[in-house]
Amino acid sequence: MLSKRCLAIGLVVAAFFGAAHADIVQTDVEVGGRVLGFLAPPLTGEIKVSVVYAPGNPASVADEKAVLGLLGSGLKVGNVTLQPTAVDIDKVGGVTDGVVLLTGGLGADGAKVAAVLKAKKLVCMTTDLAAVQSGFCSIHLKSTPKVQITVNKSLDDAIGLSFGAAFKLMITEI
Repeated sequence: MLSKRCLAIGLVVAAFFGAAHADIVQTDVEVGGRVLGFLAPPLTGEIKVSVVYAPGNPASVADEKAVLGLLGSGLKVGNVTLQPTAVDIDKVGGVTDGVVLLTGGLGADGAKVAAVLKAKKLVCMTTDLAAVQSGFCSIHLKSTPKVQITVNKSLDDAIGLSFGAAFKLMITEI
């Protein structure tokens, strides 16, 4: 009886964490790489991607593993080659350049990342819309069933991030 109860609780917890974040897929990563080409000025060449995750958060760890698997030892997308590195959220202050990819399901812990982004003027992308709505990350990416890009205008302004005029017609600013 106890093992059935533990299994039921485990399934509820897994369902909760599964629903709390968006699964990252290959096309999300590819869209993210393409977005970097629409920045003013556009990013090109090898770009360090700091995949920020919380080790004690199962949803975040799942996203981190997925992204590292998708990027492998580097993924060329458009004019950039994305070079991933995993970064514990408590060590995000050590990120000095490149792009931050914020894993999903971090909730209020994402505020730690926002402070670093503002101080170091770093671009942040995520598949977690709530993180962008909360001002913890600047760009939300969703590629399925159709491409949707949402940006947090106030955070973008704070870090000095701007996009080309044509790109602005394809995004939603909040």
